[in-house]
Amino acid sequence: MSASRPSQPHVARAGNLLLLLISLLLLRGSSCLRVDRPYTTPTAQEVIAALKQRAARLNTMRGETRMNHHTDQGKVKATVRFMAQRGGRLRFDAVSPFDTPLATLVTDGKRFALVDAQKNRHYHGSASACNLARLLQVALEPDDILVVFGGSTPLIQHDSATLEWDSRATAEVLTLKSATMTQTVRLDGTARRWDLLSSEIHNARGELLLQIKPAGYHRVSSLSLPTSLLVRQPRNNNARLEIGFQRQEVNIKLPAAAFELPAPDGMPSQQVECTTVVKP
Repeated sequence: MSASRPSQPHVARAGNLLLLLISLLLLRGSSCLRVDRPYTTPTAQEVIAALKQRAARLNTMRGETRMNHHTDQGKVKATVRFMAQRGGRLRFDAVSPFDTPLATLVTDGKRFALVDAQKNRHYHGSASACNLARLLQVALEPDDILVVFGGSTPLIQHDSATLEWDSRATAEVLTLKSATMTQTVRLDGTARRWDLLSSEIHNARGELLLQIKPAGYHRVSSLSLPTSLLVRQPRNNNARLEIGFQRQEVNIKLPAAAFELPAPDGMPSQQVECTTVVKP
């Protein structure tokens, strides 16, 4: 008597089960993959010093971006030409698709002025993070703008600093802590470039205060710069700023006149600070 053969459905089910087991084993094996540092282990203080040195190599930047602002009040997209110089000197010119001026924000490091061509208004006051947010939506100190545009991050005042290696993501993880805040900075240490992957600042309750995520690094005049940026401040009207750099020039001489504060030129003018209610 001949032996009975398994039916085709049984064979198919057995084959599928075998493939499933192989897939699970492969996934488990890949999840255990770890990569050692390809360089000598640095200390937290060495990485902090390297970030400061990286920022010090960038003195000026000029370029053009596509900025997308998102808040609870809606979205705004615009082409923005900018100039930034160490010391908090900034200029942002937002223009329409037809190249007509929409708004101009200028700081000389101490004072700021904003001309809103659409509302026919002129605002002036201190060069504070909240005044810069009147155009950028996210509140960053003037000195920090150039640092962020350069693919790095401002660091909080801290009481402790630790460094760990994320062997799966092959990234350095720098953690800074104070009594009120914790900052987690993830970095690509390849070739000692210290490109920023992400920076997050949380308060003592664990709420996200600021997130910075650059991407698409490329070389510009020997510097490693991002081609795009994401900046989020959930507690600031759920603000989200997306920046796509279309042109970047670094360490060039910028005209001093670019940072002269624009006059009202017949526009209604208002002095504004953080708590000022803007007149309609």
